Amino acid sequence: MTDPEVATLATLTNVQNSLFIPDLGSFLNRRPTYNLTREPTFFPPPAKAPSVKPPSIKPPSIMTQNRIETDADDVEQRPGIDRTFTIASHLSDTEDHYAVLPHGLSLEGWSLAEKQELNDHVRHMLHSRRAAFKRGMKGFGQYVRRPLGLFVTVYATLVTLFGLAWVLFLIGWINVGGRQSYIINVIDNVLVALFAVVGDGLAPFRAVDTYHMIYIAHYHHLTWSLRKKRNLPKLKNENDLPVQPGIDADIENGSTAEAASVHDVLSEEQQRKLKHHEDKFSKSHTFYKPHETETHHAFPLRLLVAVVVLLDCHSLLQIALGTCTWAISYHVRPFALTTVILCFSITCNITGGIIISIGDRITRKKDVVERMFRQQLTEQAIHKMEKRRQKESERNEELDEVVTQSPSDGPRKSPLDGTGLEPGSNPIQPRVLGAGLDAAQLVTNLH
Repeated sequence: MTDPEVATLATLTNVQNSLFIPDLGSFLNRRPTYNLTREPTFFPPPAKAPSVKPPSIKPPSIMTQNRIETDADDVEQRPGIDRTFTIASHLSDTEDHYAVLPHGLSLEGWSLAEKQELNDHVRHMLHSRRAAFKRGMKGFGQYVRRPLGLFVTVYATLVTLFGLAWVLFLIGWINVGGRQSYIINVIDNVLVALFAVVGDGLAPFRAVDTYHMIYIAHYHHLTWSLRKKRNLPKLKNENDLPVQPGIDADIENGSTAEAASVHDVLSEEQQRKLKHHEDKFSKSHTFYKPHETETHHAFPLRLLVAVVVLLDCHSLLQIALGTCTWAISYHVRPFALTTVILCFSITCNITGGIIISIGDRITRKKDVVERMFRQQLTEQAIHKMEKRRQKESERNEELDEVVTQSPSDGPRKSPLDGTGLEPGSNPIQPRVLGAGLDAAQLVTNLH
């Protein structure tokens, strides 16, 4: 399971950079830095000196001992709870261990009940659809706040609205009489103009990407065939080609070490050409990772070729759509012509985005990403528990002040106490006596 916020931002950024925004070098930053939503914590940063112990979380306060003791009694009655329940900084093989402690933090002084409560909270966050949806929407909100994200969102909204209006007018659900054909032509021209921004505008960039993709595919197939002819062992990942030490110094994780022990079949010149085209293509399409990284495996070559071909078809169909729309008058142009071209063009673009999303999902290192996600959830759960504990402590202190406060310490009352009566007198007594005297006089007068 991955963080929905991170997954949303990664998918939207990759789709944006491949389908909507070309690589313009230093003129445009297509990979902005996002500030992920994190709960503020009171933990100090890990000490740099090795002699200093890592920061630990404060044990429960005295005011909450009664509640903790009660929870501990409940835990003792639960079946299957290990008395040595611990929370480590790595994924546990035990099914009932969900919390993963962030690096640099410890739970020294925490009781078994506190640790179990922390683990239950992380388990709830992992399985809560509402929490996952909320985090995904936070990621979308982060994306929309950026200028490029706002532009892509507005562009997609306009395409959706005009496309819906075009369909409704075309099938006759909205009828304006004799102006039906004219309105459909206006909407058609707006749609073609919107699609031309992406389809026609990105055509030169996509041609360059296709050129780089051809070289990448060529050297991949050449490596596979040469290794097969020489009876070399199979690669651990056929999409992650071995490189000579020193050729690729930008690999983030492990591939260079493995490459040193595997026979290289490409010459040094071929290795340099392959690296050049991989770097150019990965800069244009941020979803492409030629080698293994800390969080992802190498992107599959077949999916890479499929994405490039679909995007090329999208640009070609958009050019054909614009030619048919603006070169043929709508009085004689059949609606079926533009409709078929438009539908195929949209299908190619959407399918390319789906393949990018699928490729990013299947290349993730699920254990690494899940560990990082659980560490983030554990940190947030610790913050919430400490915040609640602090509120309970403040509430208990207020109650203790009220209980221990003596009567003499209270505010002194005025002599008349705001009622016009002496302190300690009964406010009802004068009226009762007055009423009794009036009754006695009435009885005397009657006699």
